[in-house]
Amino acid sequence: MKTLILVLALLALPGTASAAGGTWCDAKDANLTFHFKASHSRDGTGPWFGIEGDVTVRFGKLPKHLRKFTIKDDSLTQRWAGPEGVLLQVQKYDAEPFRSVILTVTTRLIEEATYQGTYELRITADSGDEAYVTRTGKVSCSAD
Repeated sequence: MKTLILVLALLALPGTASAAGGTWCDAKDANLTFHFKASHSRDGTGPWFGIEGDVTVRFGKLPKHLRKFTIKDDSLTQRWAGPEGVLLQVQKYDAEPFRSVILTVTTRLIEEATYQGTYELRITADSGDEAYVTRTGKVSCSAD
């Protein structure tokens, strides 16, 4: 009986270990201030957790909650990190009247664990000076 329990216990153990890593990104210029960090498995197979960060739009006349907001799991609509690069998309919007802020980060590996690339900040609204604005800039990310 002890042998059977030992065999079952060994079969229940995972075959490989999956270490946790993380990704973090920053950008600051005349358009925005952006900070992001999250943890995830290094092999890319697991979920992302501990997502935190913030976006501050530094131009225009957006409502306060769209001008500066915290990044949470529900606002991070795209996420990918791998040897080729990091891709993130953060969205925040109002339904009535319609307004949205969409930040897309695209980078590529420049040296081990260091990524450089660009962001695209798109602001869409029903009307006004910021009815449709796109601004771009540089962003840097790291991962382990």
